[in-house]
Amino acid sequence: MRTSMYDRISERRIREEQRLEQERLAQEVLNAPPPPPERFHTNELSFVRPEGFKDKTFHVFTLTDIGPSPLSVVIGRTPIDGAIDLETMAQQLLADLNKALSHLEWIEPLCPAEVAGVEARRVEFSWRQQGQPVHQLQLLFLHYDEHQQPLLIQITGTSNAPKGMTLQERAAFYSLVDTLELRKPSEDEPVKSA
Repeated sequence: MRTSMYDRISERRIREEQRLEQERLAQEVLNAPPPPPERFHTNELSFVRPEGFKDKTFHVFTLTDIGPSPLSVVIGRTPIDGAIDLETMAQQLLADLNKALSHLEWIEPLCPAEVAGVEARRVEFSWRQQGQPVHQLQLLFLHYDEHQQPLLIQITGTSNAPKGMTLQERAAFYSLVDTLELRKPSEDEPVKSA
């Protein structure tokens, strides 16, 4: 049975659309981000993080087991939109601090710094909490999680010394910061700059 010219044109158009769709799907596979490493690592252990679980990890270091510590260091990580730069994130944080903390006093305004070889921001301030002085020194920088998603990393030293952070507390804070090394992606993961 012979087909009409219009049937042949239609069949050719359908074959061309199918070929283009297959090429598009193949290109999507090539452009897909690599899968994250199988295991999620903390200091002492690793596990497989179920899809959809958000990591809101905080590491808290204190000098005492019970009651308020004279000095604490908290390392927090917050997932962010990859389009936001460090300066914008730092300015948003300062605006949030201004709203949240009463009697906020800026000791050192936001300034450039470096942590583990990457660009960072540093800020120092104090406020009163239940009538008692609290002094904080914060370092902020961008890094990536095991899924290669951007993170804001905050390292915060908090002192409740009446006259602000002591020289010994400041030295302890910076001894931790100065030894910080960022975890690099494994061999099969692409490296992204922070």
